Amino acid sequence: MSIGIEPKHLPQATGPFIPGMMDVSTGYGEGSLLMRLYYPTNEKKDNPKKWMSWIPEQSYLKGLANVTTIPYLFLRSAMWWYGRFHIPALYGEKVKTDDKMKCIILSHGLGSCRFLYSALCCDLASYGFVVVCLEHKDQSACFTYHYANKEAAQNDTKTEIHFKHVPLGKHHHSERNQQIKIKAKECSKAIDFVLELNKGTAPSNVINEVPTKYKINFDLKDLMGKIDIDSLTIMGHSFGAATAIYTCSLRSEIKQCIAMDPWMFPIKDEQLHEKLKQPILFVNTYTFHLEANVKSMAKFLTADRKDEMYTIL
Repeated sequence: MSIGIEPKHLPQATGPFIPGMMDVSTGYGEGSLLMRLYYPTNEKKDNPKKWMSWIPEQSYLKGLANVTTIPYLFLRSAMWWYGRFHIPALYGEKVKTDDKMKCIILSHGLGSCRFLYSALCCDLASYGFVVVCLEHKDQSACFTYHYANKEAAQNDTKTEIHFKHVPLGKHHHSERNQQIKIKAKECSKAIDFVLELNKGTAPSNVINEVPTKYKINFDLKDLMGKIDIDSLTIMGHSFGAATAIYTCSLRSEIKQCIAMDPWMFPIKDEQLHEKLKQPILFVNTYTFHLEANVKSMAKFLTADRKDEMYTIL
């Protein structure tokens, strides 16, 4: 049940809890993390007034135009024609803290960002998961930003980071591999964020200093001691799936990995199948079922490992 008229929106979550979401930035400058947390709430009625636009600002639409090489004016016209879609989650709502919650760290794909997986993340949140969706600063996101200092945050003055096209050629692999390592470092920071938060240390959220029209009831302190770190999962899509697999080799705290349409090219020389102890669930769509990719994934599918691979037709 919801309150008020519903605007156009992404598919609503199917679980028993109404999902909430909140942007979190852990500090100022280049070394900060920008994440969106999706989580269950205790609310019994949905409230479309607290739904956020799927694309929060035009900079992201321009970024998607840059990634796809589709003219920005064409994309903007298409968005106007089809209507402004919203995410059916209560932005800034208080998190449900009745029980400990399983946590998933999510690394986005090439040209993506923290909100393009909102339908999946909201559905997981509606079943009681906390999803920490990163927005990477290695120039693989369609667009992202940080705030240089407190004054910049209070004035919503962003330091912008734009998508970088990496040309094919002899340096393509080395540049993508370098991006993987930057992304994995950010995933590792996100893991530290979750672990420290669960222990009782909540960082200041810079996003709370940014002007907003939403009433914010969310408080990171409510998550203290409420995360089930014994089942910590990392998940990624495409470039992010390769990042998730690589991060597993760095952090034993990760218990399992979900790799959706993993782009194995950037990590093809890392011999990760010899290093990883965590089980991996490979989920591929048939359009991404490429021979070179499958061969790289097949290295993990040995008798001494518990990995599984599925293809969605």
